[in-house]
Amino acid sequence: MMKRTKRTAALAVAGAALLMAPFTTGHAAAAASTAPAAGQARAACETGGPHTDFKGTSIHMRNKPGGSHVGWANQGDCAYWYQADPGPRVQCPDGSHTVAWQLVQNKRTGVVGYVSACFVG
Repeated sequence: MMKRTKRTAALAVAGAALLMAPFTTGHAAAAASTAPAAGQARAACETGGPHTDFKGTSIHMRNKPGGSHVGWANQGDCAYWYQADPGPRVQCPDGSHTVAWQLVQNKRTGVVGYVSACFVG
């Protein structure tokens, strides 16, 4: 009887978490299923393929290239890369300029957004 009670409680907690989760649209909805599970330790960022690292601190993640703020990223957070798109010109910390924006998911927070190419890779 004790096992059934624990399992029922676990299912109730999981169901409540789903009901409280925010609704997402577009790329965020597609990426939401790949977000790390709650309580799961962040794995080291895989090298190569669609994974890369953020470069810098307090990096704004945006809803579109140059758009509204949707989250933060920091060096050490792993980014899952989706695509590159052109956008507003940005001056990078090294003095160079770019119009490339990367759509990524911050694997630590689960936030999906655009980041200037200056700050990933």
